[in-house]
Amino acid sequence: PPHSLSGDLVFAKMKGFPFWPARSGFKKRIPVFYFGTHQTGTLPPENVVPYVGNKMKYGSGVRIKGFSEGMWEIQNTPGVGSKLKVSVSSNASCVFV
Repeated sequence: PPHSLSGDLVFAKMKGFPFWPARSGFKKRIPVFYFGTHQTGTLPPENVVPYVGNKMKYGSGVRIKGFSEGMWEIQNTPGVGSKLKVSVSSNASCVFV
């Protein structure tokens, strides 16, 4: 389901990658900040699931560089990157607060 609140802790799925620990924004495409790599992106709501309740399913067994660091950050420093702007279109952006 679409997220109504900016800043939710989530797992976000980008093509070619497993679900990754992230923080969401809100729009038709959800801006996300990826813990561990500190990259940003926008995804359709169906590619984002809540962190709470999905940690066991998506939070282990991934051996891609940055994922373990991302899991550590989402659990220990979830505010990291919260002031970054994520571009949503050519003339709009979302600020994580």
